[in-house]
Amino acid sequence: MPIVAKSILVVAKSILALLLLTLINFSGFAQDTIAVNKTIRHTIKSEYLNENRDYWISLPIRYSDSLEYPVIYVFDAEWRFELVRNIAFDWGANEKIQNAIIVGIPHIDWRKKRGQDLTFSHSTYEYDGEQVDSTWYNDSNSGNGLNFYKYLTKELIPNVNRTYSTNNHETLIGHSYGGYFGGYILSLDHPFDSIHIYDPSIWFSNGEVTEAFKNTRYTKATKIHITYQPEPEFHKRKIEEFIEALERNKNITLTKTFYPNETHNSLYIDSFYQGIIKTNK
Repeated sequence: MPIVAKSILVVAKSILALLLLTLINFSGFAQDTIAVNKTIRHTIKSEYLNENRDYWISLPIRYSDSLEYPVIYVFDAEWRFELVRNIAFDWGANEKIQNAIIVGIPHIDWRKKRGQDLTFSHSTYEYDGEQVDSTWYNDSNSGNGLNFYKYLTKELIPNVNRTYSTNNHETLIGHSYGGYFGGYILSLDHPFDSIHIYDPSIWFSNGEVTEAFKNTRYTKATKIHITYQPEPEFHKRKIEEFIEALERNKNITLTKTFYPNETHNSLYIDSFYQGIIKTNK
């Protein structure tokens, strides 16, 4: 065989070998990513809620039982779990935040159960400050927050810690009613190191979250990231009153963002984007 032909053959074999190696490496990484970044579903038979409740898990890249991970609990999992887990998975893999286990908390029937799960009373106020009668908020749509809190802290979190390798650093992410819930539990003996509160319904029961916090001797070191937007004015004012109360407590590390050009729902993605960097790095 001519020398030139042999040289071409050697080069061709080298290129083929390099291409195969590249494909194998890429395939291995892709399989690793796809295999890990999936939803794992669990069910708890809750004594506090007297029903079966699901929760969803997403593990970080190359999850290992020999390591311990922080856990991020996400309310409104029906809408928010996919968003949060994909951002957290990517950022953990790229070392922008700590690799974390994501726990999505859905509701059985969000039209009724969401309000029951995430509120602690029956409001006589609406988000715009209008006073309403008892037909608006009652047992059918609100006020079961204490039992849901017991489910969260006495059943769900212990179940996650038994099943997965965790380090007892826990973050709670709540939006709207979920943000109200995150604010309300500051007056309880909660387990969270970080709480994200996005455009919270502090208007509920005319600011009972703020009053409960003011009447609490709060001593737990906690990172709180709170965000909000301007509409309606009553809603905005109640959040700002809550922020003022938080700023007076030396045990709280508070970060906040006001979004003048966003809506109640559109601020969520940037709230998480900014907040998780500040609280989970």
